[in-house]
Amino acid sequence: MRIELKMNILDYVNSNENISITNLADYTNQEYLLVAAVVDELMDEGLIPFKSSVNNTPFHGKNR
Repeated sequence: MRIELKMNILDYVNSNENISITNLADYTNQEYLLVAAVVDELMDEGLIPFKSSVNNTPFHGKNR
């Protein structure tokens, strides 16, 4: 299930520009904390770029 969640998150990130953990949780139909943990893993692995923000959008999709 975790690999499928990672793939779904990566698909969503690559298809959208402004992404929040809340949007990802809704999209994947998973708990916010689980999605946040998987996003942290993906950022640590360098698969999701990190850009800090204050509006619940810890990263932006589509590498700029």
